[in-house]
Amino acid sequence: MNLITIFLSVLLVFTCGCTQPRVGEPGNDIWKGHPHQVLAESEVSAEIDEKVKRVQAFLDSESLDGILLTQVRNVNWITAGTANTQIVLNKDVGAASLLVKRDGTMFLICSGSESDRLMDQSLREQGYQLRMYRWFEANPVKDTRGDIIRELKGKIGSDVPFPGTLVVADRFKRLRFSLTDSEITRYRWLGSQTTDAISDVCRKVRIGMSEFEIEAMTATALRSRGILPTVLLVAVDERITKYRHVLPAGAPLKKYVMVNVVAEKWGMPVAVTRFAHFGELPAELDSKLKKTAKVNAHFQAATVPGKSCAELFEECKQWYDDAGYPDEWMKHHQGGAIGYDDREYVIYPGIQEVVQERQAFAWNPTITGAKVEDTMIAFNDHCEVVTRAENWPMIKIEVNGKTYGQPGVLIR
Repeated sequence: MNLITIFLSVLLVFTCGCTQPRVGEPGNDIWKGHPHQVLAESEVSAEIDEKVKRVQAFLDSESLDGILLTQVRNVNWITAGTANTQIVLNKDVGAASLLVKRDGTMFLICSGSESDRLMDQSLREQGYQLRMYRWFEANPVKDTRGDIIRELKGKIGSDVPFPGTLVVADRFKRLRFSLTDSEITRYRWLGSQTTDAISDVCRKVRIGMSEFEIEAMTATALRSRGILPTVLLVAVDERITKYRHVLPAGAPLKKYVMVNVVAEKWGMPVAVTRFAHFGELPAELDSKLKKTAKVNAHFQAATVPGKSCAELFEECKQWYDDAGYPDEWMKHHQGGAIGYDDREYVIYPGIQEVVQERQAFAWNPTITGAKVEDTMIAFNDHCEVVTRAENWPMIKIEVNGKTYGQPGVLIR
């Protein structure tokens, strides 16, 4: 081993700071794609079995013989995060499709570019049969994928437009809403790791750092944990007050910094926002933050299974009015359901969705210059915040006799 190799190896250790097992190490089978960091193989198998049953019930209700899943989020869902088809990170349509039929047979439909990896990772073990085509056989002139679907026979639904199928994406996505026990275990791990990463960045930023530098720190903190940021907003000082969705533009930090991410692993995203301030927090900003925290506490208290999301939307207007900022709800969406999409839906006037048991939500109320955002799971008798920060300043808000801890600003 030469000196350059040694130096790079040491540098990797110190820059990553990753305490999770390294991908590809001898004796470590995370490389196969299984979420072994937090689950036993039996738990993964049980989750997949439960989801196949949900799919078969859906097929019965839709009078379909099978469902073709090509959206990355649906492939992650049906395989418990063990099969990654997302080659292009900004595309939701993956490089392979999974066909699950009502009779229990399952097929991987993809080109030879993906077949070996996906079958070796997990799909062979899960019982998928391979139907491979050559990459140049799927094109606008002649798409052999339609021939494959016809050979497999039946009325096939799909989550994307696909030759020989019927699009049923909007109805199918509701199968994802109620999380299984093993999904909740993964979600807790992800929420904790993501929040730790963002909290660490807030403790390490320095006055004079640019938004680009802080963005890079945040991305590194997440990627070193095997977590992918899908939204990464960083802003400092007056840009936090001026804009709601603040893409980093390079401004130097003087006193106040916001780090806002949506980050995912196993196809499951969580959303979290944290702030740090150098020196005493101005009284007006402190007041706005506490009032925003109260709105978020009301969201958490009201998000109970069976609750109409249209009612939640109407109620939130009163919460802002009570805070003394009756128009602020108009300036940014309030968030909504999360789980396998950055937002499975956001609430709006007249929305027909109802809160499901074990469904994840990420509310993000804002009052100019202040924001509170965490990810929670709605249970029948309580809500669980999976992005709750350890050793972080908290604001205690009481709603209907219960206390809801909300993240404050880290004073540096």
